[in-house]
Amino acid sequence: MDINDIGIDNNEAAQLLVDGFGRQITYLRISLTDRCNLRCVYCMPKEGVQLLSHSEMLSYEEILKFVNALVSRGVNKIRITGGEPLVRKGVVNFIEKLNNIDGIKDMAMTTNGVLLGKYARDLYNAGLKRINISLDSLNNEIFSKLTRGGNLDSVLKGIDIAKTVGFEPIKINTVLMRGDNDKELMNFINFAVKNEFNLRFIEYMPIGQNISQAITSKELIDKIKTEYKDFEPKKIDERSVSKEYYFSAQKNNKAVIGFISPLSEHFCNDCNRLRITASGKLRLCLFYDEEYDIKEILNSNASDENIYKYLLDVLQKKRQTHLFNNKNNKNETDNLQNNNNITTDGNIYMNKIGG
Repeated sequence: MDINDIGIDNNEAAQLLVDGFGRQITYLRISLTDRCNLRCVYCMPKEGVQLLSHSEMLSYEEILKFVNALVSRGVNKIRITGGEPLVRKGVVNFIEKLNNIDGIKDMAMTTNGVLLGKYARDLYNAGLKRINISLDSLNNEIFSKLTRGGNLDSVLKGIDIAKTVGFEPIKINTVLMRGDNDKELMNFINFAVKNEFNLRFIEYMPIGQNISQAITSKELIDKIKTEYKDFEPKKIDERSVSKEYYFSAQKNNKAVIGFISPLSEHFCNDCNRLRITASGKLRLCLFYDEEYDIKEILNSNASDENIYKYLLDVLQKKRQTHLFNNKNNKNETDNLQNNNNITTDGNIYMNKIGG
């Protein structure tokens, strides 16, 4: 893709964040913390991880400075993640300040829902209108096993309160893993239909773990079609990372079933996102371990223009696509480490990345 294909003139294009393959960055995912009140099996090891100290984490002021610099260059979609974002003190006030930044068209949060009942109303009043809740089981015993001690009832209560407060749509993110919770597929479908939720099945991304547990979106779709003959695809924006389906025989039901397939049908050609970790590391791709430290430039008196130039330079290193099975190729890793400002950690866990 050429810059001219983006639909803007050359003067505007010169000020946007565009990578070496012509992809414009419009979406930023922000991890507020590596801390979490659950210990989900695909997110961190049973014994937990070494957590960042307060001084190692980006301050809210640093995050806001970074967002301001990016919004002026075309970023208009923000997602807040963690760890679990609601465990960080001051999160509601931060959301309010983020919401006041002119140019942000879409702001959302991904949470495990444990604290959602406590914060839902305040978050909504602060300007957050969209929320995704990670929920991988509707069975108390399985939920407790997958989260290593989590309480399903507290999450379901949080979802109900969020619905009452006015969040719409409420999206449920579900990762089905072979041998763990894959038999709950139809339970989740019925749950979504009953509550008219937007349910999204996300392919299991085994970062450093067992890929044999991964179940493709196609496999899930085929199974659902055996139970629901009216399960049909919706017409959506081709750039959307989610393939969405609905039940044509239930025209008044708002339930949407989506499938996000980063492994079997990656959407790299239209990738428009960046991630920053709670420690201030910029990640260009979820599937590669190299990170670029932005904390130093944020702590300096750098102008938005200097931050933009730094990011534009880093963006030229963004890959055209991920090659998951070759992710840990030694020669490739050695070559990456020869680049400036790159750190790699082959044992990094999802709680530090933000998903």
